[in-house]
Amino acid sequence: MRISDLSLGYRALVAWIVDFAYRMFERYPESENPLAEPAIVLVDEIDLHLHPKWQRSLISYLTERFPNTQFIVTAHSPLIVQAATDANIVLLRREGDHVVIDNDVEAIRGWRIDQVLTSDLFGLETARPPEYDELLAERTKLLGKAKLTKKDQARLKKLEADIGDLPAGESLADIEAMDVIRRAAEVLKREGTNGR
Repeated sequence: MRISDLSLGYRALVAWIVDFAYRMFERYPESENPLAEPAIVLVDEIDLHLHPKWQRSLISYLTERFPNTQFIVTAHSPLIVQAATDANIVLLRREGDHVVIDNDVEAIRGWRIDQVLTSDLFGLETARPPEYDELLAERTKLLGKAKLTKKDQARLKKLEADIGDLPAGESLADIEAMDVIRRAAEVLKREGTNGR
């Protein structure tokens, strides 16, 4: 396959890795393994145009091939952050007219992608689509009331219909299992009500 036939992400990745490898051979001509020599590499937006599978494996791929290279990278992808298990993760955020560097980010080892997204690193309130934000907030507010009026009950019923069954779990199998559990609970509830 020609490089020009690859996606933009692959082309960019191949270009800078080959360029870096070339520079390592140039810098360490007498070395038995120039790729294992020490180096520091800065990569801006390392996740740019890369498929999620590549984002997850890229850091380990680079570390295996360039074992003594310190990679300093920026990323907007929770997949890159999640895969950087032994990395020093730093959060940069703008406050007014300057940038604040936060080295005290949460330890996220073993977290799911949705947990990383809703951490201080990315600052999202939820990993659900934005159209659910207001509906869920209103439902939570109503459910927090000590006593619901008839109007509240009607609104809650409407909200439940609009929200529908939101998937829970990490995989399709988890979602399907929760659906089976919900349906079984409904049957048991009906049978319990009818038996009284």
